[in-house]
Amino acid sequence: MVSLAAVAAVTERIRLGTSIAWALGRTPIMLATDFRSLDELAPGRVSMGLGTGNPQVIEQWHGLDAPHPVARLVEIVDIVRQAWRVHERPVAFEGKFYRCHLDADPTLPPPGADTLPILLAGGRRPLLRQAGAVADGLVGMPMCSAAFVEQYVRPTLAEGTEAAGREGAVPIRGMVITAVDDDATRARRAAAMQVAIYATRRSADPLLRFYGFEEPAAAIREAFARRDLPGMAAAVPDRMLGVLAVFGTPQEARERYRAPFETVYDEPLLYASGKGVPAAAFRANLQAICEVFAPARS
Repeated sequence: MVSLAAVAAVTERIRLGTSIAWALGRTPIMLATDFRSLDELAPGRVSMGLGTGNPQVIEQWHGLDAPHPVARLVEIVDIVRQAWRVHERPVAFEGKFYRCHLDADPTLPPPGADTLPILLAGGRRPLLRQAGAVADGLVGMPMCSAAFVEQYVRPTLAEGTEAAGREGAVPIRGMVITAVDDDATRARRAAAMQVAIYATRRSADPLLRFYGFEEPAAAIREAFARRDLPGMAAAVPDRMLGVLAVFGTPQEARERYRAPFETVYDEPLLYASGKGVPAAAFRANLQAICEVFAPARS
């Protein structure tokens, strides 16, 4: 939130979003007011991206006992939307996990944007179905691919949309692991490190099974258990990397992006993580992505 506020204060045109903010760490009203403030700083340019986190995040990092995280997330979305309209009507919410009661306040100005989009993040069936039912969009996880989106993600979103009686398809803002470097070997190593990190997470299991990547995933997880970062990256085979990432020299990266990813997402989010990568290399990759895929315009 702090980073977005800082960026909002010094920009005028670019759109801003949290990608995946951890929803369960704030109350619904805190989320509503945080994003309302961001919308005031950058009217019409902000989107709310929310995720549940995995069991490690929920239980071990934050020490919470929070069963049924997807159902909790659905209640959060409902309360946030009601809170943004409290200038019109009161909030009276009694759910299984949350309750919220606010008197209507007609003196409160409405949010600057008519609708501030709420995007849900996830890759497993329960959350995908709920995203189809209640969200304005999906933030696709980095461990994804064109075929998986078309054969698994979109049909599951559609199931939720149909069950909720909604019309139209839920747009997908898909994250694509991207590593660009004049040195193709360095780019491959950086992309492999990110693929390996996400392959350690159980949320990636549906995709790994979809492609038959269980064997390399097992090797990656064994290296992870030893805290062997180079071994994790080395366990990522070429086929796995080619399916799940864009990497290489500027020309190679453009070509690898066009073939599988150019048309699959409603909006691509070229993603670079600093995990397992030196800070200087991480910053250089971000700069290269901007230069290669989004040339600056005066």
